Amino acid sequence: MELQDGVRSRRSIRAFLDTPVAKETLTRLLETTLWAPSPVNIQPWEVTAATGEKRDELEARLVERVMAGGGLPEKRYPDDVPADVLRRREELLDGITKVAQESGIDTQKLLFGSYRFYGAPVAVIVSYDKQIGEMAPVGIASFVTTMLLVAHEMGLGTCWLGMPLAYPDVIRETLDIPESQQLEAVVALGYPDPESGINTFRSSRDELDTFVKWVGFD
Repeated sequence: MELQDGVRSRRSIRAFLDTPVAKETLTRLLETTLWAPSPVNIQPWEVTAATGEKRDELEARLVERVMAGGGLPEKRYPDDVPADVLRRREELLDGITKVAQESGIDTQKLLFGSYRFYGAPVAVIVSYDKQIGEMAPVGIASFVTTMLLVAHEMGLGTCWLGMPLAYPDVIRETLDIPESQQLEAVVALGYPDPESGINTFRSSRDELDTFVKWVGFD
């Protein structure tokens, strides 16, 4: 797979096969991902990969916490968040809902999917030492993006999740991640279910000239 083809064809996967991901496969994935760029080569990433009983325990505890709080938390944004950001988010949710309904998938179950890792056999948590400071999140974003692309090239599916991070204490306690680590990203990882209609969904992108300023070009 050519790099540009991989970038353009990658999508978030929200339905996975039960097929386990071998440790050797995950090792190959991470051995390539570690070459991701980071500010002044700080390489801030720490990775916790969970499968089997611990992964299932984490799912159960996340869902339990969500339900104990009365259901899905309301996502809040600053009052002055740009309109285009809200538009893109709404387009994403509307698109996912439409495909789910067309595929006969329970939309409420799908909304809980982030806490269930969409059925993926592996949950990957990426964190960094809090002492590193403000440069770390840039490196983490680079690392995770690289991991998603390499996984795609290897025939694996991924979904970058944010909602589980609302309950960092549950993740820390279940996976024994120390308080000194800032939890920055959660990724569902496994083999895509080719029969699930939800995996046909691909989020849109704005046109280039809506966000690029050309200086000194003809």
